[in-house]
Amino acid sequence: MTSRTPTRPFSVATRAGDRLTERDAEVLRLLAEHLVLTVGQLAVALFPDARKCRGRVAVLRALGLVETFRPPLQRGSSQAHCVATARTLELLTADVGGSRLRRRSTHDATAIALRPDLGHLRGVNEVFCQLLGHARQTPGAALETWRSERATARALGTRLRPDGFGRWRQDDAWCEFFLEYDTGTEPHARLLAKLTGYADLAESAGVSCPVLFWLPNAHRESHLHRLLADHPPCVPVATTHGDPSRTHPAGPIWRPAWSPTVRLPLVSLGASAARRLDVPQSSHILL
Repeated sequence: MTSRTPTRPFSVATRAGDRLTERDAEVLRLLAEHLVLTVGQLAVALFPDARKCRGRVAVLRALGLVETFRPPLQRGSSQAHCVATARTLELLTADVGGSRLRRRSTHDATAIALRPDLGHLRGVNEVFCQLLGHARQTPGAALETWRSERATARALGTRLRPDGFGRWRQDDAWCEFFLEYDTGTEPHARLLAKLTGYADLAESAGVSCPVLFWLPNAHRESHLHRLLADHPPCVPVATTHGDPSRTHPAGPIWRPAWSPTVRLPLVSLGASAARRLDVPQSSHILL
């Protein structure tokens, strides 16, 4: 999802081929895969500035490829949220020659606007969009893989439903990770219970990628670490907290459970987790 394809993925039947850019195509792929992104998230991930992003979104909306909305249940002003239309999903599905991007009612803008977990989905996508933006501005950095919750669950074939899966690289160092984005609504015991599924997966797949918990505040993060100290997990766990739009995910913000007095950059977590488990760092065979 993160690398740009040199060929344009739209047939002449769109009657808009000459107006669509390679970056437009990437916008549409991201929306199809990740359901909803704000204009601000798209701007950070793919554009030099928000003004240019708004202009391209307006073009895509005029072509019937994107719908936009502002959350009706949110207080105060909010950014425009973008959703791929059924027409876009049909075009992308035809291009890949399969059903990976099937049409779903979940892509309907009204249904997404009314989702009770919209804030959670927006937070998950913010983390990955910030990584895309950092990679765009940093030589040698790349978000090589970004899989949504649905795509990750399909690939794993288990009851485990991470909020996302990523592979982040900076030069020769890399880290694969599962993301758990916590908004503070679940009890800590439920967060810990998720680690059993990750432990089973790590054992069966023979990999060491860490599970990353993004928490809403420092107090909740400290509480979780106390529980992790009392019940050491069988899989590598690292945490951070705050607003991902202001706390850069690639930076030295990650507090590993196996060394809770330090904070590491994202790319360092991969090798550090492997050393902790005393196994070679290897890519996840299913993802």
